Amino acid sequence: MKTCHLWLEAAVALLAIAGANCLRGVSLEVDPDVVQRGEKVILRCNYDLENAPLYSLKWYRGRHEFYRFSPTEESSTKTFNISGINVDPDKSNNSQVTLRNVDFGLSGTFICEVTADAPTFSTASASKNLTVVFLPREEPVIVSERDRYDPGDMLRANCSLPPSKPPVHISFTLNSMPLKATTRQQRTKEGEGIQWSEISLTLQPFHYTNGRLNLRCTAEIPGVYSKQSELQLLSGMREPVPERVTSENGSGMHTMTFVTILCLGTLHLLLR
Repeated sequence: MKTCHLWLEAAVALLAIAGANCLRGVSLEVDPDVVQRGEKVILRCNYDLENAPLYSLKWYRGRHEFYRFSPTEESSTKTFNISGINVDPDKSNNSQVTLRNVDFGLSGTFICEVTADAPTFSTASASKNLTVVFLPREEPVIVSERDRYDPGDMLRANCSLPPSKPPVHISFTLNSMPLKATTRQQRTKEGEGIQWSEISLTLQPFHYTNGRLNLRCTAEIPGVYSKQSELQLLSGMREPVPERVTSENGSGMHTMTFVTILCLGTLHLLLR
């Protein structure tokens, strides 16, 4: 009798080992892993059952199950009512689930859990993060106080664009030289607003290239969004002032009068 129990325990152990080996390569792919708010995302669960039948594929957002595929049940798919998760049933199956109209609340960890069918019922899971963003609807706009600056002048400019989540990082370069922004602010009112950054810099001769200033603004969300705007500025802001003829004894005025009379006299002779 004792020998029988030993054989039974050995059989169970071998079955457990076999079960552990029949489910391999479980991984989760999120496409895209950074998605624009309101768009769709596809979650793909890759696994190898090594010819064993699938018992179930369960999908979780955090600890909450929102979708299940069970081929052995009468209704192979089941969707759980989780706020903010909109499953597209026509594009979900035994290896993937498609979510529509994603919102910020879906940012976080997703899990797929695979279970093989009898006799092993071995289970394995994989997880991956999703990030939902809201990108600016327009490109950055760069504005300067003037379009001409001389060395020694104070250059003041700002770069602005519509709101985003997360906020963009705004940086400046002047003729490819990085500049440090003086302020960075964001204002939002009822979902609308603006985010901007400013620079203030006293210009030096070395800032110029062939008498020009190329001011560039770059707005970035690393790995997701990158846009640039440029502004061409010139030197020689001040208009040239005509040279004034001055004389302490008034000779300048006498000379001007003499030239005027001479011209009028010449014109009179030509008309005779």
